[in-house]
Amino acid sequence: MISKKNVLLFAFIALAIKANFSKADWEYRKRIAVRDIEGIASFKLDAEVYNNSKHDFSDLRIISNKGEEISYGLKVPESKSEKVCFEPKLYNLSSIPDKHTEFYLDMGEENHIINKLHIVTGSRNFKRKVEIWGSDDGINWLKIRDDVYIFSFYTEDYITALTDVKIPDSKRKFYKIIIFNKRERPLAIDRCRVYFEKETVTPLDEVPFKIVSKEENKEKKRTEIILDLVYNNIPVKELTIKFSSDRYHRNVWVFGSDNANDWQRINSGVIYTYNNKNKNNIISLPETGNRYLKLLIYNQDDPPLKIEDISIKASRRFIYFDAKEGKEYYLFYGNPAAKKPIYEFEKLLPFMESEKSIVAYPGKEQLNPDFSRVKQVIKEDETFFIWPMVVFVVIALGFLIVKSLKRINEKR
Repeated sequence: MISKKNVLLFAFIALAIKANFSKADWEYRKRIAVRDIEGIASFKLDAEVYNNSKHDFSDLRIISNKGEEISYGLKVPESKSEKVCFEPKLYNLSSIPDKHTEFYLDMGEENHIINKLHIVTGSRNFKRKVEIWGSDDGINWLKIRDDVYIFSFYTEDYITALTDVKIPDSKRKFYKIIIFNKRERPLAIDRCRVYFEKETVTPLDEVPFKIVSKEENKEKKRTEIILDLVYNNIPVKELTIKFSSDRYHRNVWVFGSDNANDWQRINSGVIYTYNNKNKNNIISLPETGNRYLKLLIYNQDDPPLKIEDISIKASRRFIYFDAKEGKEYYLFYGNPAAKKPIYEFEKLLPFMESEKSIVAYPGKEQLNPDFSRVKQVIKEDETFFIWPMVVFVVIALGFLIVKSLKRINEKR
């Protein structure tokens, strides 16, 4: 019969193929320079870490010079916004043919501070200049803005509309909105909402890139540009395009790819400028981490515009950890098989925001001298080692079973 000793032996062999955590599993490291004092230390992840770590950063580990695994927290600073909406009473809506549409807003008893109006209209395919006036008594009026446009464009390729009007912080009881129609049909005004918005914007980092190609596609009436961000996994947050012209309106589609061949659409937007006053040159992006970006700038029947500047910005990510005096620290990364660690430090991090952190500085990327390429291959493809072991165990068990049966027959 098969003894317990043999069963335990084969079980041990099967379990041995899974190795415990060790530095040999991580391909890269950076020395983290910390001032010789204790406290919460923090440093910003750089392009080298983005490029060679996992997309979700689950393979990041901080190890001390004494071999201790140090708990840490990963933090992404986010912009904070406050938004309050009001729907005032709309009255005296009227239109003068070939001139303008006019209506008034009554904010009620409480004069709330506002800085944006949203005009709700069912009209399509228009562009109109708008003036905003304010008054405390409905008699004496002060002009607030007169250099803003609203628009709406619908085609087979895209739909874009902007009927928001931003104004300086204002606290008036009455507002007058004038929409200049000229000889065009008056807009159908449904209602008008007003808002107070306050946003604390988190700083972004400039991302270097190379222009791989730039072509004018005359058949599809668009400018096509491919950009190489050099590194993978960069958390790109926004793209800015500036043209040399002082009046333009272009729809832009943005695609992403890891190999410059397989493209996925990641966002689209409108960039425009009217006399360098009312403008938007920024397209927000969803942090896909693609190395390559393709821009399609739709010119329609207008001539292509000369590009003055393109800039790309990415959000920041910081690592926080508890640094002790007299110790050295290393950031290890580059392990595709690593699972995200669960530290209580990260859960406590929101409560540490009021504490001043020690600024740490990551050094240059180094190949980890303890890294084992063979071990990594085995971990990435466990069948490389598991199936030979399974075959070995099956053959060994078969041999023992046959041997046991022979012994039983001999005893008979």
